[in-house]
Amino acid sequence: MSFNKLAKTLKSMSHSFSAKADAPSIERFIWDLTHACPLRCQHCYSESGRRPANTLTREKMLRVLEVVIAAKPQRVSISGGEPLLAHWWRDVVRGLASAGIPVTFFSSGWKMSEAIALELASTVRSVAISIDGADAQTHDFVRGRLGSFDRAIRTLELLEAAKLSRGDAAAEFTVGVDFTVTRSGRRNLEQFVVDLTTRFPKLDFIRFGAVVPEGLAQEESFVANELLSDEQLIELGEAESALQKLSRGVATISVTDARYFLPNSPLSHLSDSIAHIEPDGQLRAVTNYEAKVGNLLEEPLDVLWQRALEWRSSPFVVEQLDSAVSLTEWARATRTLDRRYGSEADKLRIANRSAYVKIPIRPISVDEVDEVVEVD
Repeated sequence: MSFNKLAKTLKSMSHSFSAKADAPSIERFIWDLTHACPLRCQHCYSESGRRPANTLTREKMLRVLEVVIAAKPQRVSISGGEPLLAHWWRDVVRGLASAGIPVTFFSSGWKMSEAIALELASTVRSVAISIDGADAQTHDFVRGRLGSFDRAIRTLELLEAAKLSRGDAAAEFTVGVDFTVTRSGRRNLEQFVVDLTTRFPKLDFIRFGAVVPEGLAQEESFVANELLSDEQLIELGEAESALQKLSRGVATISVTDARYFLPNSPLSHLSDSIAHIEPDGQLRAVTNYEAKVGNLLEEPLDVLWQRALEWRSSPFVVEQLDSAVSLTEWARATRTLDRRYGSEADKLRIANRSAYVKIPIRPISVDEVDEVVEVD
């Protein structure tokens, strides 16, 4: 569906979205377990692998878990960084599963093993593996580490085997690929669908989503080199039907135009009910921006959530977001908000970002991969 057609269709739904936006309750959590990561993705939304891991101790994690469960969300998305690097990740997914809360688990696949795949198949509702290039050369370039494509494919093999081994018990467990589309990674998507669904005919989904301008992807040098142009976004969106026809298995192929989530798009209201928890327990005001409203270990969730809603409606924030009518302008607004509302540590990290340069990737040594460091 084209962007214009979708926007027109959603106008009839805007009243229900607006009513919800007046005082939305939390329906979903995004919980980044750690900023540790073995990869160095050029577009990383959380700048993971380039900053302290900020991972909580198990005791403090359990306190955050209690808060999440008490909120009774419809779903929790577990992410990072690489969430498998948080040594207590099993406690999180088991706790949420015991509470009857569906979990979507996002991973690079770098740390996957047979035992981990079996654990995920028995506890979470869905696993999405990140693959951002149609072949190893492209993917490894975009994600900044040699061998990461092969590891992602091996992860899909392990998850497929785990799902099959559980039979009917894993009937609701889905496995698929999330593909963030950049200019470097947008080539040969058709062949990627053919190859992947031929190799994994029971793969449940492949989701292509244009990169959005947050984290490293907001920077001017990245925007100039890797953010999709309007023409490329249109081409990507119009390819969905053709990509679906190329599937050799049961996978649902979907394409998401990043413009759907522009702050003034009808779909932007879909994020109003999302609460985003950072690795150290802080709650973001909005999932896309660095602004934090406090820590779940120090203040009640309802207090922080009200503060988040107030931040979203503050005049300066509204002015910036209302002016973002294109991805380039959204990137500009994101840079402005992050540099104004980020913590002092955020501002220092942002100031030290290197300009995006297309250089050959190299292997990352063990010493360069962040260890999981517990917060005192």
